[in-house]
Amino acid sequence: MPGQGCSVRMRIIGFTALVGCLGFAACAGTREPAMTLDELVRRHTEARGGREAIEAIRNLEAKLRIVEPSFTAEGRWQVDRGGRMRIDVFMEGKRVFTEGYDGERGWQMADGAAKGSPAAPDGSAALRHSGQLPTNILGLHEMQAHGHALEYAGREEVEGVSYHVVELTLDDGFATRYYLDPTNYLIARARVRKALHPDADPTKTIIETVWSDVRDVAGVRFAFEVRDTDFATGTLLSTTTLLELKCNEPLDEQLFLMP
Repeated sequence: MPGQGCSVRMRIIGFTALVGCLGFAACAGTREPAMTLDELVRRHTEARGGREAIEAIRNLEAKLRIVEPSFTAEGRWQVDRGGRMRIDVFMEGKRVFTEGYDGERGWQMADGAAKGSPAAPDGSAALRHSGQLPTNILGLHEMQAHGHALEYAGREEVEGVSYHVVELTLDDGFATRYYLDPTNYLIARARVRKALHPDADPTKTIIETVWSDVRDVAGVRFAFEVRDTDFATGTLLSTTTLLELKCNEPLDEQLFLMP
């Protein structure tokens, strides 16, 4: 999940593009124009706040709460536009785990450790992804400029909503299906095959993510609640709630480096 002096992990406003019809005869012969990828990305970008506002965010810092079946923790997550990131996890006010990505490799540091250690390849890739995906600091319109591929996959109905589906394939082959709400063009959900915590358990499953509680931060819309569910079983895996989001705060360059 996430401007400069602002506050809170991902938001978005949508506008509705509805064409009214007068009379049954007129409506009967009217069909919704075919959506193109460029048009869908344009509508999504405008709904999220516009290119200028999105690209003005140089870094994000979020306080968050993570709830999983076996624990509840607080976190401090930081990411910059260069793709570097770090998350510190706390329980009862004590840091219990830290992991980060310095722009080239991922690393982790357990509670009490004086030095960090390199993350496993899958873990390092997952950390890198957090700085590349369009639900965090970058916009959907920036994906191709970063070497990633987008494809419009048409409409798909989920729980009665006919979503627009965009498939994103990162430059390392990691693929995600994003579901854009047809009424506001914001990303409402996603499906991806991955491990929830690859360094702890590399087993992959299809995880469905649903974003909600969208708010405006520095003119950009971010979702403040993220729920991850095992798609096959419907089991809730994780709920992440943003408690605070700040953007464009001064960052210590050392925080992304492995201790």
